[in-house]
Amino acid sequence: MYKCHDCGRQFVGGKRLDTQDIIKDYVEGKQTLAQLAEKYGVNKSTIWRRIGCMRRIRVISRYKDVVINMDTTYWGRGFGLIVIKDAFRNKILRYKFVRNETVAGYLEGVGWLRDNGFTIHGIVCDGLGGLFSALGKYRVQMCQFHQAMIVRRYLTSKPELPAAIELMDITNMLAHTDKESFIGMLDDWSER
Repeated sequence: MYKCHDCGRQFVGGKRLDTQDIIKDYVEGKQTLAQLAEKYGVNKSTIWRRIGCMRRIRVISRYKDVVINMDTTYWGRGFGLIVIKDAFRNKILRYKFVRNETVAGYLEGVGWLRDNGFTIHGIVCDGLGGLFSALGKYRVQMCQFHQAMIVRRYLTSKPELPAAIELMDITNMLAHTDKESFIGMLDDWSER
């Protein structure tokens, strides 16, 4: 124990706790509060107080090579949500609340991903006008669900004519077949 000759205060000497070291051990070392308390020679509540001042760092994704799905969903007329999702890992990479769906909103999201170190290998999106040309430097594919909805819009959900029934059956096979088979079925249908 030490005593200050100027003010008379008594204290125990030794190394002071560095909060950054505790946080680093907690986050990177994945140690429990009890393990940290034992390591630093203090009780768990002291460790808990020090960790409590830690700011949360949101890790978007550790996988930086992605194929992304982009779409906007709406609740009412003027309230929507643009969602950009990793197609393979099913993880949302970015979202933004919007009033309406615009090409600029999608480009902002793609730019944000690029600025945060993502390598975009492909984009799957709906058929919003101008979106394919705006994303020209990427490999872009229209979502198969949206393709089927376009066909369903021109037909009906329960067609009665034989040609329309066949086209609806071919459309329903879109997600369950490969490109060559689908084109072959479509060519056969159009020749009849």
